[in-house]
Amino acid sequence: MNRIPLFKKVEALALGITVPVLLIGYTIFLLLTNEAVFWGRSSTAVYHGISAYLVSLLWFGVSGLLVGHFCLRTYHLLRRSSHKVFMWVSAILSSVGLVSAIVLA
Repeated sequence: MNRIPLFKKVEALALGITVPVLLIGYTIFLLLTNEAVFWGRSSTAVYHGISAYLVSLLWFGVSGLLVGHFCLRTYHLLRRSSHKVFMWVSAILSSVGLVSAIVLA
């Protein structure tokens, strides 16, 4: 088995597990009240109702990209083709959420 350096393990733990779990938890917490938040350059936009669900796709996609890049790729937990599909789905979710955040603003 390949030896993974310590900094890669810490990176996978922090950016591949901890940050996505916190981001998904916060997003779900806001969705329970039909809200979603988009943090822009110098302002924060709060969305309500259906637009909140569309904008929350951005954060679910970003979390998926973080997990896929820092955790799944480092430890080779998925086959290469499955990993590519996971990353593409996460990228599409991020794109849909970002476009929703821009259009619905």
